[in-house]
Amino acid sequence: MAEASLQVIAGGAVPQGRLTTDPWQFQTMCVDAFVASWRARGFSPVTIDNDIGLLERTLTALGRPAWEVNARGH
Repeated sequence: MAEASLQVIAGGAVPQGRLTTDPWQFQTMCVDAFVASWRARGFSPVTIDNDIGLLERTLTALGRPAWEVNARGH
């Protein structure tokens, strides 16, 4: 089994400012946290960049926050 190691990531686990009620801003914060978790787990920067590009294009195409989309895209 490979040896595990920890990485320190800038930022905190607890939000430092006021939480937003804007769904687009909240979605952006969620995506940023998701990306930070991938970096912490050691994913390749190329993998992260490619997957984030796809995720951003998909979220833009949906035209609504991800949690408002169902299997039919509505």
